[in-house]
Amino acid sequence: MELFFWIFLGLVLILWFGGWVMSARFRTVPALEPGAPKPLVKISIVVPARDEEENLERLLPSLTTQEFSPDEIIVVNDQSTDLTAEIAKEHGATVLDGRPLPEGWYGKPWACQQGADAATGDWILFLDADTVVEEEGLLRIGHLARQEDSVHSICPYHRVPTAAEQLSAFFNVIMILGMNAFTLKGDRASQIGLFGQAMFVSRKQYDAVGGHEPVKTEVLENFHLSRFFTEAGFQCRCYLGRGTISMRMFPDGWWDIVAGWSKGFVSGADNTPRSAVVGISFWLSGLIMGTISLTFLPLASPAVTAAVAGMYSLCVIQTFYLFKNIGSYWFIGILLFPVGLIFYQSVFFRALFRKRQGGQIQWKGRDVT
Repeated sequence: MELFFWIFLGLVLILWFGGWVMSARFRTVPALEPGAPKPLVKISIVVPARDEEENLERLLPSLTTQEFSPDEIIVVNDQSTDLTAEIAKEHGATVLDGRPLPEGWYGKPWACQQGADAATGDWILFLDADTVVEEEGLLRIGHLARQEDSVHSICPYHRVPTAAEQLSAFFNVIMILGMNAFTLKGDRASQIGLFGQAMFVSRKQYDAVGGHEPVKTEVLENFHLSRFFTEAGFQCRCYLGRGTISMRMFPDGWWDIVAGWSKGFVSGADNTPRSAVVGISFWLSGLIMGTISLTFLPLASPAVTAAVAGMYSLCVIQTFYLFKNIGSYWFIGILLFPVGLIFYQSVFFRALFRKRQGGQIQWKGRDVT
């Protein structure tokens, strides 16, 4: 029996390495040297907004107080029923009243397309309304335009101030690892994705792929846009947002998390590169088995007990590294990571079941699957 324990723990250790392989090259948007010149580029910011009055109260002031100012800020008012348009105008943004959703389009791609059509900048920064640009963040982003052969995307640093929001940790980590951008291969990896919350693209690049038209029917348009950019000869580059962009995704609690991630999680799994799926699966399997190994403790010898405790500690260390790089997650949630892992698995399989049963998932009053 003890031999079985050791074999089991050895397998856990092997699978645990999957997490390091997938996150070995975490990187943030490069910091600038003091006194770095402002980039000589005109940036248009496009914000698709459907009932986003509260979020715009945070995002727009963070844009208008930047040392490096955008050329224009366009808020696409996507059929909102609240004060989205009024709030945007109060903060000096150009408000574009979105036209009714055409047949065959999803809401966000349609809003982004309309905003891009109206933009006049050399580069377009698409931002979700729930993001906030940090001090000097736009200056950092602007300097990315020097890499004219690349499309850039940033996953905002997640602000998670409540206990319920701590449950989003595994969703965020898996979304980031699923981009296949931070593996041991770095930029040499194939099928690198793009984050949808903050995407920085030149007008030349955007027009070369036909804008959002090719992805008009996609829930996760960012996944599919990356493929078109790659086929057009552009490099997709991803960054973590700490120090540049932050966001708070689900302030309304755990059910908001369920609805928000359900709308695209299964679609995301379908479109994630196979190598990334394998790496993520190995990592999750290692965490699950590491948790299961705790059940050995009542039957284990002192040596196996120490090994189990050590393995769980390694899982906590790895989880700490991953969670703290992507958001303000609490240490107690990291220490008790199996709780968040169980929640993630429950939501994922619920969404998968609903999809196979032909059920619809709604987001902001629209069917998205």
